[in-house]
Amino acid sequence: MNASSVRDIMVPLSEYPIVDSSATVFDAVIRLDESRRSLDPGRQPYQAALVADKSGKIVGKIGQLAFLRALEPRIHIVEDQDTLDKAGVSESIMQTALDHLEIFHRSFSDMCLGAAAVPVCSIMHPIREHIDVSAPISEVIHQMGVWQTLSVLVMQEGRPVGLVRLSDICDEVTKQMRQTAINADSKD
Repeated sequence: MNASSVRDIMVPLSEYPIVDSSATVFDAVIRLDESRRSLDPGRQPYQAALVADKSGKIVGKIGQLAFLRALEPRIHIVEDQDTLDKAGVSESIMQTALDHLEIFHRSFSDMCLGAAAVPVCSIMHPIREHIDVSAPISEVIHQMGVWQTLSVLVMQEGRPVGLVRLSDICDEVTKQMRQTAINADSKD
């Protein structure tokens, strides 16, 4: 059977790793690792976890680049950016200070320890884009290009039901191309 809509290739929300917005990066990393271990063979591994607010609404996602951002010392300073702006500290002065910070000379282990305590809400990517569960695959392909995103929240009747990922679309494209090639060969 060929997939024709987003519903056919999405990962149901019930299978996707989700963390609370008050969780730490460590919580998200552990949840992501656990969900990868429980995947069926042949399934693309998860590269991100979704973030839910206190009411359970999906508000963001935290992926591999966000995990790397948590390792950077800048994340701790950004939390105080309003105060720094009010004090008249310019971006160039901040960059010079960061370049000279001792934190850049910390061990990788120390960097990971510091990042583990960072709240996911401070580094998550907010989710604003979504697509309807019945949308054709061609529409989600187009929208992912327009939105420059690796995954899109899938909605049905105003509530989230899944996530469609670039890796799942690429798998479907590969299957479709193989099937098309087989069909073309059988006609010859």
